[in-house]
Amino acid sequence: MNTSIPPETSAQVFPLETAHSPVLNKLPGELRNFTFLLQENFSMMALTSALDALRTANLLSEGELYTFRLVSLDGAAVCSDLGFAAMADQSLDELNIDHVDAFVVCGGLRVELQTPPALVRFLRQSGIRKKALGSLWNGVFALAHAGVLEGKVCAVHRENRASFRERFTHIDLKDKAYVIDDLCFSCAGGNSALDMMLELMLAARGKPFVRGICDILTCDRINDTGEPAFLSDQADAHLPQNLKDIIGLMENNMEEMLTAEEIASLVGITRRQIERQFQRYLGSTPTRYYLELRLKRAHQLLTQTKLSMSDISLACGFVSYPHFSKCYRQYFDVTPSYTRKQT
Repeated sequence: MNTSIPPETSAQVFPLETAHSPVLNKLPGELRNFTFLLQENFSMMALTSALDALRTANLLSEGELYTFRLVSLDGAAVCSDLGFAAMADQSLDELNIDHVDAFVVCGGLRVELQTPPALVRFLRQSGIRKKALGSLWNGVFALAHAGVLEGKVCAVHRENRASFRERFTHIDLKDKAYVIDDLCFSCAGGNSALDMMLELMLAARGKPFVRGICDILTCDRINDTGEPAFLSDQADAHLPQNLKDIIGLMENNMEEMLTAEEIASLVGITRRQIERQFQRYLGSTPTRYYLELRLKRAHQLLTQTKLSMSDISLACGFVSYPHFSKCYRQYFDVTPSYTRKQT
């Protein structure tokens, strides 16, 4: 890792994490190895949000699903918008393009919008244009300057939208938090960087796995679902009141689970009607939905309490710890004991 820092830079330098060897055993088209290009005054919040998604995915998988490395134009440390610098693993010239699946340009509120010629030349190389190309905050200006957004849609921070539209009248800029358009992806800021990265994982890893990451990283979101809209089964649905009542009954009866017949009796509709509503509005079955609620509660108890494994399994309605452990691993891809060790 390059530890040099320009003489004029007085910011304290922080190594975020040593770059690991790239993942080579992967399917064609999989985005497993990410490279982030740091620009002066890049948004630390946007960068760490993106990295958190990758690191937490590795944590939950008990293996290295993803790698990332930080690069700068000259390999030197780069000062962030918070006033301290991040160490780069290497320079842009030293980067092995064969080990890159996705190249992400990191922007920030005070990043210069005129892209350095060296970065434009790099982005115009035929090898890198075959990779997935992304941006954080206003890093999308670099992609636009290099001409790699032709026929694509993109997003940028609201402070830069007017400027972007004036400079690049032919590019379709959306007033969205983030956009994923085939092999191009862009986001407007810190929070949207996390959601964008999670959605990039979705096709390969599936909703249960990505929801596991959300349970860790987005637990402080104050909304109805506590997760990004693309994961929320309730996102664009106007739930009937009796379906809301059923979900409430499930959430309040986990240790002593209600049977399907008991739930139907309490809400005054038939079991078949309940099944149809779950399928229509939530894309799931009542049994599956109830199980997911119990497993999420178990995850909270594992990370937030000192209860024993047996007590947690009983508190979440499982008849035995082996049964709980099996269901938990199927949902989160890790064992309960592994989750407990990480806290």
